[in-house]
Amino acid sequence: MSSSRTVVLISSRTLHTVSAAAHLLVAIALGALAAAQASILLPVALSVPAAASIGVFASVDFAAAAAIVLLIGAAVHAVLALGLVRDSGGRAPRSLQLVAFAQSSGITLFLVAQLNGVTEAGALILVYAFGGGAAGLLWLQARESDDRRRARWPFSFGAGLAVVPWGIVALYQVVGLVAGDPPAPIVRVLTVLILIVVALAWWTERRWQLGLTTAHRASVLHAALSLANGVALLVLAVGLARPSALL
Repeated sequence: MSSSRTVVLISSRTLHTVSAAAHLLVAIALGALAAAQASILLPVALSVPAAASIGVFASVDFAAAAAIVLLIGAAVHAVLALGLVRDSGGRAPRSLQLVAFAQSSGITLFLVAQLNGVTEAGALILVYAFGGGAAGLLWLQARESDDRRRARWPFSFGAGLAVVPWGIVALYQVVGLVAGDPPAPIVRVLTVLILIVVALAWWTERRWQLGLTTAHRASVLHAALSLANGVALLVLAVGLARPSALL
């Protein structure tokens, strides 16, 4: 094994070790909020056209659900740090990160939609499915990365699907503003920041697809963006439950 290859392996292991620890710390902070009942409960409602509205029938603990997003990231980076998944081209580790990204995207969008006023169970399910499914198509892109032409369709189709849940969130924000009952300022600001993080993740995949960046650099960026998403969720949890803690 060449010295340069050895350095890359060491730096990758260090990257994933640090990332796993960082994700776990944020997850613990979110879990502590949930355990102390210092989080907020987001309602899930259901309306049945043929009968009377069922109304709110469940609730989601925001901090607990956000902690799951961070635990997914921690688990993936721990697996990669231990070298349990690897191959010569770096495609298997990238695929694992993309599967985690798909799950995290779906849950994050579900929570962001709830914070922006989406309570209907059907709409929330669609938001989760489109958010996770669109990102999941990047896994197909990773598997076909050797053929740039074939790898083009999963990215393009996935990007089109990814717009749908964010369009729903934007619609609820606009309606809230027009109706004079908008989401809290911290929700509006961090919704935009999370959208930027997601867009950067897709941009990273596009660059890797076109051969403009290496698998290692793409992994570094994904680790940073995943952690940024987790920190944004933590700030939301603290800011909504205990606003004074941010002052």
